[in-house]
Amino acid sequence: MKPVDPQVLDLLNSIGARMKELKHPSLDRLSPGESREYYQVAREFFTALPVVGASVEETSFVNRSGNEIPVRIYTPENEGPHPALVYFHGGGWVFGDIDSADNVCRYLSSRAQVVVVSVGYRLAPEHPYPAAFHDAVDGVEWMTAEASRWHVDPERIAVGGESSGGNLAAAVSLYFKDRADIEITYQFLITPVLDYRFDTSSYQAGYAYNLTKEKMEWFFGHYLKEEEDGGEVFVSPLRALDVTGLPPLLLVTAAYDPLRDEGFSYAERLKEAGGVVRHLHYDDLVHSFINMIGRVDRAREALEEMTEVLQTVLHMDPIRI
Repeated sequence: MKPVDPQVLDLLNSIGARMKELKHPSLDRLSPGESREYYQVAREFFTALPVVGASVEETSFVNRSGNEIPVRIYTPENEGPHPALVYFHGGGWVFGDIDSADNVCRYLSSRAQVVVVSVGYRLAPEHPYPAAFHDAVDGVEWMTAEASRWHVDPERIAVGGESSGGNLAAAVSLYFKDRADIEITYQFLITPVLDYRFDTSSYQAGYAYNLTKEKMEWFFGHYLKEEEDGGEVFVSPLRALDVTGLPPLLLVTAAYDPLRDEGFSYAERLKEAGGVVRHLHYDDLVHSFINMIGRVDRAREALEEMTEVLQTVLHMDPIRI
């Protein structure tokens, strides 16, 4: 395994120094509201990439509970209909929003030539599981119904996300695989959460770059109303008894990530079930490196590689890897 990329270390050290100035306590001592404030401070260190070639529009849909869910839609300049990627941001289900995913979504839309639909799902603990999952499902249903309005090919709707957003994308893929009315054609999971457990080798390694076992316990503690909910397949997709029939998967993992091993296990399960899997593993990167693309060359190179895969497969006939 290579050492962690030096630009990643420089960035994390800069953030750490700023948090020390602010006397930032450990995450488990913060309220969700306080954690969101510190998250905004950390985001100031992630410089945006100059991306052109995608128009952006703000809209919303009403979910099954009557809540208005914000959506940001990124459309490439060329004429449609386009494939669509319904995207869910990261943040441990507790913080993050469509703004925090803006950088990545602009890039994906422009370079992969897809309509990216970024869903601002409800956050925990104000809205614990299954609220975010329901919003994710409702977002896919809404986009499918509104496909012609947004110049989207309804037979080419993919889902994707990073970290907790990757968890939602995997859960949505499981949910729709047995429904005849809507077909998810592709799933794109970036350093995803796939199981409610903390005993894998990558957890036990004790990596302290961006995500730790203690932080994941804190996130789950706010996301789940009851610990038993962690065993549900829409929280822990890796525990699904039947993964046959899932859409093709592009999985992205990082070596220095506590979630690494569950990603490998998920890819293996899908392969064993006859699924189509493309696995991109980066042995010098950390959890959520996708948010570092404005400051870390290696992260930007990784995003370019992912985007090339998406651009190729989402425009194939039929979609495959």
